[in-house]
Amino acid sequence: MARYEIPPEMLREVGPKAQLEPRGVYDVYDVYDVSRELPSAPEFPVDAMPAGCRMLIREASEAIGCPPEFVALPMLTVLASAIGNSRVVELKPGWEEKAVVFATVIGDPAAKKSPGAKVATKPAKRLQVELRNVYQAKHEDYEHEMLEYEKNKRELRKAGAADPRPPKEPVMERTVVDDTTVEALTRVLKESPRGVLVAKDELAGWIRSMDQYKAGGKGSDRQFWLSAWNSDPITVDRKGAPEALMVSEPFVSISGGIQPEVLKDLSRGPQDGMLDRFLCAYPEPVAPGWREAHITEAAELRYANLYKQLRMRHLDSDEFGDPLPEKLVFSPSGKAVLIDAINEHAREMCRPGFPASLKGVYGKLEAYTGRLCLVLAMARAVEENAPEQVESRDVVAAMVLIDYFKHMARRVYAAVRNANPLDGLAEDLARFLELQGSEWSGEPSELYSQLKSHHKPNRVNEFGKMVRAALKRQTRLTFDDGHERVIKPDGSASTRRVMKLKLIETL
Repeated sequence: MARYEIPPEMLREVGPKAQLEPRGVYDVYDVYDVSRELPSAPEFPVDAMPAGCRMLIREASEAIGCPPEFVALPMLTVLASAIGNSRVVELKPGWEEKAVVFATVIGDPAAKKSPGAKVATKPAKRLQVELRNVYQAKHEDYEHEMLEYEKNKRELRKAGAADPRPPKEPVMERTVVDDTTVEALTRVLKESPRGVLVAKDELAGWIRSMDQYKAGGKGSDRQFWLSAWNSDPITVDRKGAPEALMVSEPFVSISGGIQPEVLKDLSRGPQDGMLDRFLCAYPEPVAPGWREAHITEAAELRYANLYKQLRMRHLDSDEFGDPLPEKLVFSPSGKAVLIDAINEHAREMCRPGFPASLKGVYGKLEAYTGRLCLVLAMARAVEENAPEQVESRDVVAAMVLIDYFKHMARRVYAAVRNANPLDGLAEDLARFLELQGSEWSGEPSELYSQLKSHHKPNRVNEFGKMVRAALKRQTRLTFDDGHERVIKPDGSASTRRVMKLKLIETL
């Protein structure tokens, strides 16, 4: 797996290769705890987040008594929703990504998921109150205008003249929605061209509620959300309405929590990739108890100002009134880092023993590479009053986050799916052979002691059989099992059993 270190000079431009050397900062092969059923949780890389978020993440985590990702992950969705349809990032001609982020934090009921999310969503909810007040003032004016309109209409009709043009009814732009149907959300999106954040306390109820209003519990709600991740155009046929409701450029980000025991709800139903679309954080719990720490006003203000500045960025529209996002491009050094990162991501997926259950989520993480680059680059641009362009440091920070989400994907998918231990052993053997120069030979007991893997059996005499079975599942790992003659110090000869392993590289 690629590893990316956050350099001390994160806020300075770096070269395209400098941060891509493996320096052992985040390595999936080192995070497994063999005494546990699940892979252990890596530490969240707070310094990879936008500068305006870091202080609040640390202060809120300490004050609330929750893991930092319970604040940080909702922050990503909030900032993404602030950008909304105003910008897209162009990785290359024909490949663009919006800042759509689906994210969930996983923890027990007392893990403080909701308090962490409350801190993150506070700026968006405050702006929602301001927008409501503006709407109410406009609606009062509209009601007065309607009275005047009706009066003028009556007078004009008496005079035989045409009716006057009626005043346009105002709409309330939204920043955040919670409990809503697909049809209601579509109406909100029609009236909020920048897009919205769907903030849910518990995602399990959101998943279970899909299609509950359809006959027999079947409908298109789930497909709606699958398409929403891609920002595909929306068409909703409304009963009794003459025309369908259409949104050409929908933008929805989702943030919510879920409990470990109901985690499988996200992957329940058809294997359509719903869970693959979510950035997941399943950290170790934080010990409860009183804490003197508190959140400072300075930390809250800096984060709130970042959200506000992103939200104020111009949103262009086309001749039909639909959103027309501006394109962010990569600097030459940023593009070089991106290409290396994408290629390393592909190599990892092609390694022998790579779990089939992770191919879907890894495919989505490739798209998230661009999306996180967009969020991080826009946040940096507004904070530094810099040109809107993805620099190499933005890509490095994005890949640090992607590596974290890769580790979490392994932890989450181990919790919801029964991964074949032979695939895991084959993957560990491939990594071992890479470190050995692609070849190794020796006795089974030697391999057993040298190989670091939580997929190994408890007894050495079962290990050889398991290795053979694992390698038969992989075409790029070859295995020879035989004996070789050994001359002892006294001149006598004997034979020993030898395993010869080889890794065939194709990339």
